[in-house]
Amino acid sequence: MKTFDRLAKYMATYIGLILLSMFCSFIIAIGDLGYIQVLASTIDALKSIETHTFEKPLIIRFFTIPNFFDGIPFAIANQQAAIYLIGYVLGGGLCLVLIKGIFSYFNSFLMDLVGLKLITQLRNEMYEKIVFAPIGTLKDHRSGDLITRMTDDVRSLHRTIGSTSNVIRAIIYLPVFIIAMLISSFKLTILILLIFPPLVHLINQFGKRIRATSGKIQQNTADLSSQLKETIHGTQIIKSFTAEVFERDNFLDTTKQQYRTTIKRIRLTSLLNPLVELISAIGVVVVFGLGCRQVILGNLGTGEFIGYVAMISLMFKPIRTISQFNTILQQSLASADRVFHVLDFKNENLEHNKGPNLPPISGEIEFRNVSFTYNNQETVVDSVSFRIESGKIIALVGPSGQGKTTLLNLIPRFYETTLGEILIDGHQINRFSLESLRQQIAIVPQETILFSGTISANIAYGKADIKESEILKATKLANAHDFIVGLPNGYETEVGESGLMLSGGERQRISIARAIAKNPRILLLDEATSSLDSKSESLIQQSLSYLMKGQTTFVIAHRLSTIINADEIFVLNEGKITERGTHQELIKKNGIYQKLTEIQFR
Repeated sequence: MKTFDRLAKYMATYIGLILLSMFCSFIIAIGDLGYIQVLASTIDALKSIETHTFEKPLIIRFFTIPNFFDGIPFAIANQQAAIYLIGYVLGGGLCLVLIKGIFSYFNSFLMDLVGLKLITQLRNEMYEKIVFAPIGTLKDHRSGDLITRMTDDVRSLHRTIGSTSNVIRAIIYLPVFIIAMLISSFKLTILILLIFPPLVHLINQFGKRIRATSGKIQQNTADLSSQLKETIHGTQIIKSFTAEVFERDNFLDTTKQQYRTTIKRIRLTSLLNPLVELISAIGVVVVFGLGCRQVILGNLGTGEFIGYVAMISLMFKPIRTISQFNTILQQSLASADRVFHVLDFKNENLEHNKGPNLPPISGEIEFRNVSFTYNNQETVVDSVSFRIESGKIIALVGPSGQGKTTLLNLIPRFYETTLGEILIDGHQINRFSLESLRQQIAIVPQETILFSGTISANIAYGKADIKESEILKATKLANAHDFIVGLPNGYETEVGESGLMLSGGERQRISIARAIAKNPRILLLDEATSSLDSKSESLIQQSLSYLMKGQTTFVIAHRLSTIINADEIFVLNEGKITERGTHQELIKKNGIYQKLTEIQFR
């Protein structure tokens, strides 16, 4: 119910369109009822005309409501007049069908419009939640799963809301036809209504089971999406290890699991409709038999009885519609659970982006007993304290998994410290807005991230007011200008998805140009040259040398030859700084750093 209530609140935004669709449904119901009344009155009129000798005019009444309305009288003087009257009445019936068709169009169109507006709103909100979510939250979710939630799950909601037009029509039909049937035959209608409780119970029980299986199916779809994404990105590794058969078998296992769950849902949905039909048919047969008895005894006219039977059939049609919709609704509620899970992501800006803007900084950084525990379980950074002057180059080294990258990520507040505080130029960074802090920090990661678009757009990323001359200056300083102008479209060359149209060295130089264009006061380099060949590394080291001039720089490096000239080197082990000093000082200490250099330079 919580999920349904949240979905209902979203739909309440478009209450005007929904009410308009309901009005169209009401007109459609009245049109159907009128059409049935026309046919029933025509049949009774034909019976009267058949036995009348026309010695005197025959009075025929249409749209009679027993005990309420005597109907509209028409006097017929002869058979020719009777033919004309029947023709006019049937023509009026066709007009009712035409009107019904027009309003049916608007009924369906309006609800499809509501569905389209709603899924557009949901997708926009989900994307915003993902963009503004803390990095830790995103790392807890597979990218394939998030993609499935934004595509398949939202599409499921669209399909449900689009089919709501039929349900609205069904909900309007039921009271209209029940009232009309009660007026026509109170006892028979009460008998029909006794079928409703078992139908409602049956639909509800099946709905619960369908929703549970639908949730499992959506999760299986997410697993398939994640596995496919990993396969596409890891094709080279898969083939180099001749693991195609292994990956295929894994995928087949996942699809088999989804197949079994889907079959279970198909069985439930396939069984529900026949059961609803059976219960409905029992009620219709009983009422039909009693109605025939009433006609035989002369208590009910033939045309009136035929009209009543027609109303019964039209009343049970919306019940079947609601039953079928409940199946779709339960599937979509399972999807809605997954959508709302993303919409419940905390907004990093709202949670931590409080306080005034950080003033322009020089780059002095101080850690005071800083600790960080991931998910309240594993301590990754443990009581780290240091102070460095602005413009210094600090290298972080040590075995893998000892907290180097996490320590770097604490500076731009990708993660919030568990204990202690970080100061820049004497300011506690958690007292200032995230935006003003991160605008003065640039990152060059180990895995170069470029976005689909042109080279120029990637270099200008995040700076809407950047000038073309600044882009040119940045690329020249990053040793990227020469290879860019050699491309077919120069700076307007499309880099492709994740920059795959360029080599690793070219992507890294564009990443460095992007950092130069930002003109930061603090620079964070995370293994910026580890995956490059010697020539590319040489070019990028030249680029980095310029980039690091005057900036406070933190460098994570496993290749120790690249950080020999750092102002100070921190050695991290088990989340602590166990050694610090220059290259020469650390060599003399005969500790972890000396062993690392011995291994590498040997």
